Amino acid sequence: MNLYERFARQARSGPEQAAVIDPDGEDITYRDLQERAAAVAAFLDERTTPGDRVAALMLDNATVVAVALGAWRAGCAFTPVNYRFGPDEVAYVLDDVDPEVVVHDGVFANTATEAAEGAGCSDALVAGHAGEFDADAFGDPAEAPEPVTRLDDETAIVMHTSGTTGDPKGVVQTHRNAGAQVDAGIATYDVTADDTAVVSVPLFHVGGFHGATLMGLFTGGSVVIHPAWGAAEWARLVEATDATITGLVPAMMVDALDSDAAREQDTSSLRMCFYGGSPATESTLDAFEEAFAVDELLNYYGQTEAAGLTVAGTPETPRTAGALGKPVPSVEARVVDPDTGDDVAEDEDGELWLRGDSVMPRYWDAPKRTERAFDGEWFRTGDVVRQEDGILYFVDRLDDIVLSGGEKVAPSRVEDALAEMDGIDAVAVFGTPHDRLGEAVTAAIVGDESLSADDVEAFCDDHAGLAGYEKPRRIHFVDSFPRTGSQKIDKTALVEQVSE
Repeated sequence: MNLYERFARQARSGPEQAAVIDPDGEDITYRDLQERAAAVAAFLDERTTPGDRVAALMLDNATVVAVALGAWRAGCAFTPVNYRFGPDEVAYVLDDVDPEVVVHDGVFANTATEAAEGAGCSDALVAGHAGEFDADAFGDPAEAPEPVTRLDDETAIVMHTSGTTGDPKGVVQTHRNAGAQVDAGIATYDVTADDTAVVSVPLFHVGGFHGATLMGLFTGGSVVIHPAWGAAEWARLVEATDATITGLVPAMMVDALDSDAAREQDTSSLRMCFYGGSPATESTLDAFEEAFAVDELLNYYGQTEAAGLTVAGTPETPRTAGALGKPVPSVEARVVDPDTGDDVAEDEDGELWLRGDSVMPRYWDAPKRTERAFDGEWFRTGDVVRQEDGILYFVDRLDDIVLSGGEKVAPSRVEDALAEMDGIDAVAVFGTPHDRLGEAVTAAIVGDESLSADDVEAFCDDHAGLAGYEKPRRIHFVDSFPRTGSQKIDKTALVEQVSE
């Protein structure tokens, strides 16, 4: 069933209910949001056919939601583009999905134009609408088509996430995938029409789009879209709207604890905060719970490939290191020896494999990548976990992906960029422990003696191929790299070396 129908049902039953709350302006009711979605659908009806992609390169705001709903109503697939990507990555995404329409904010006009031209879809650009919805830029809501029938296995979303190859991976999420995941989140976190969620995780992430926004809109509740992260502003929005739910990555929790302005706000209305994206220490969780008077802190573990939430914490889940929780109702889980495919014994480390209604069918236009990601029906997450007394614990990644502040950073992408710099002979990138981010992107460099960390940072700042979170926070110069018996760089030994 078309995901749009999930929203339309709530719009019919509570048209005057606030869908998007703006404490500094006017709330957007379900009727208003439905009309905006109809305007987008009317615009798309003349330019697309069912199955076409509609991309949005926008900051977090209510128009992103209207574009997604309008795309679904018109039978299209929605592609939210990570606005933290550099121009090269934006161009890659647009070239990958070949959208019929690209909606962008004015702040991204140059990036969108250059990326669209590079991808051969410059005629698809629609000028941006970050603040107030520009109805004139779209169509007449009265001329919108009836919602196009889409079957469960047809594509609803193509969401890109960086992978081990360094190139963003286009994850296909069907209407069934996204719907099942949102249902699982609603059931797990007891979301109702009485809830108001402050959405601070970006809408190009499953945690922000599926994990808070769609859960709220599909239950008739309200959402507050936080346009740009700031700890004091997050706390102010919670107090101003009496929010009951929010979702944060651990780095955001640390920011809030470090902000006197955030601590001064009354956030006691929060009944629940879910957190995920990177490891959180027990001390951070305890301090955050006390400082912001949150009733429950619950872990949110998931993958874009499973439309988001797959393992969730409960009030009974211990806060010991790595504790994730239990699989949600939309998936089955196994802990497997990745070499043999056999289940491992309780308390033994193994790779987490998943199957279920929320697990993607494939990567976009990448059959070989899809084949590598699956073993029969089972999706191989690449995460090493162990199970104790029914609780899953995160151990490590099978690959070298760095999890920094809720973002996945492919070392190979950063290494390739740094290799372009004059004076660098060799470079290795990896993660090192960081109190706020979980891991900091760290670069070890063999190069000219005249080279400085400031030189490297300036080069990265000017490099169009690196997103902000991909730029190294720590830079070390070494004489040579330790190597394994097969002459590969021994990154484990290298981490120990630079840590000393």
